[in-house]
Amino acid sequence: MSEFENKIAIVTGGTGGLGQVIVNLFANEGMKIYVPVRSIEDFRSKFDNSMNDASTDFKLRKIYAFQCNAENEQDVIRFVDDVVKREKRIDYLVNTVGGYHPKKMIEEMDYELIDKMMNLNFKSTFLFCKNVLSGMAANNYGRITAIGAMPAIETTPGKFAYSISKSNVVNLIQTIAEEYKENNIMANVIIPSTIDTQANRASMPDADYTKWVSAEDIAKTILYLCSDSAKSFYGNVVRMY
Repeated sequence: MSEFENKIAIVTGGTGGLGQVIVNLFANEGMKIYVPVRSIEDFRSKFDNSMNDASTDFKLRKIYAFQCNAENEQDVIRFVDDVVKREKRIDYLVNTVGGYHPKKMIEEMDYELIDKMMNLNFKSTFLFCKNVLSGMAANNYGRITAIGAMPAIETTPGKFAYSISKSNVVNLIQTIAEEYKENNIMANVIIPSTIDTQANRASMPDADYTKWVSAEDIAKTILYLCSDSAKSFYGNVVRMY
């Protein structure tokens, strides 16, 4: 039996290019996965709307979705509460909600863009982390992983709003790791270069995809960080370029 059998995971951004790969890998390991979504129809189109049919594969039936705006605190509170009511615990949280902006120099940038990036990249991660921590601490167990970005740790002209939102994610995860290490909660952040997804290929058709990091490699790394073998990993910034 897999060590992940019947573990409970939340994967934010689970219908995105990277999120889908993570959800499917986790399901194949026997976990129950809960995905916050804006649209149940979009979720069904990505994961097979027959997953709750008893005649379908058991692993597929362990992927669930509740409507939730990850940038809205009350939505996140309700989502986490609903998962805990059903499962009594949350073992893993993977934060993949996020987005970036086209190149803009500081003189071209307005504060609205900074707010947008902060809400999408940082606030969504903060709200989910905040609301799973008390339950994880009470159970003396938890694994949290977030997706950062190269501009979070390397100065990148034209990406300031994106950069500060992702650097806040790194700071958040490292702070959680220090504050909760005595509660057996391990928090780590992955810093990928460009991820090879259909959306990124569509937006950069002339790029050299062989230099991009695969979503599968990132998903496998996150799975490892959730494993017993990684019980001493906390506060790490894992570069995947």
